[in-house]
Amino acid sequence: MIGPRWMSCYPDAEVKKYDRVPIYIKMMNIVCGIEYDGTDFHGFQRQPDSHGQTVQGVLEAAIASISQEKSVVNGAGRTDAGVHASGQVIHFRTAFHLSPETWQRALNAVLPGTVAVRWARKVSESFHARFSAVSRSYRYSIWNDPAPTALLARYSYYHPQALDVDLMNEACQLLLGRKDFGAFGRSPDETNPGKKGPHSCIRTMLLARCIREDAPAKALIHCDFTADAFLTGMVRRTVGTLLLVGQKRLSLAEFAAIVQNADKTHPGSAAPSHGLCLVRVDYPEEFGVSNNDEDI
Repeated sequence: MIGPRWMSCYPDAEVKKYDRVPIYIKMMNIVCGIEYDGTDFHGFQRQPDSHGQTVQGVLEAAIASISQEKSVVNGAGRTDAGVHASGQVIHFRTAFHLSPETWQRALNAVLPGTVAVRWARKVSESFHARFSAVSRSYRYSIWNDPAPTALLARYSYYHPQALDVDLMNEACQLLLGRKDFGAFGRSPDETNPGKKGPHSCIRTMLLARCIREDAPAKALIHCDFTADAFLTGMVRRTVGTLLLVGQKRLSLAEFAAIVQNADKTHPGSAAPSHGLCLVRVDYPEEFGVSNNDEDI
């Protein structure tokens, strides 16, 4: 509960101005589905202004311009610089009582064209975009053709060398289950001074596959991953290693050994960030939040 607030800018705001009478207002918890082109952003998480623009920073500024109050935006996935999202989920708490539909329209009116609010809902106070999530899904797109693409260049990694996608998909099956993924990333807590180590790299991979899109050119390859949570840089380095498998520069047995040993000192390097997209976040049914009805 906070107050007093004098708000009369929006007709559906549940606030009325009374003469010198303080009003105490219950906070709303608003959840939104966010889509963004990450090309010009230095990641999702807010950083000092000198580091450049971030998605979280742009969203918080947009909310403040509407409500005239400071709200903290929490995201389900803290995507790196250059990474895109079609299914990011965020939540924020506010005393400015607009309907979710009005929040969506108002935010889209002030956000840059590279960020869009796809939907908005009011949820219970216990909902948290990051900590309530049960799984996250990422898609890495590879343009595999001798000639590059102009229209998809911002959203796919151009790799002209031939790739054995069936072999890459076979390697993906070695990633399934609960295991230490330290070979492909690091715990986000490593950079948090408030959380002392050792930090776990154990995660549960629910889906891992590589498929070639069934289109006339058959040039687009999708590497899809769903897990309960991901390590920092995990998807990009996994894809970089799978590319070695697809080029037959790394055998399935060698890939299996990398996974089993959880050793970072292997030949797979991180694939470029612009091919990666956060496509879906799933939550328990009790919250009534489903950010994407399409399967990856």
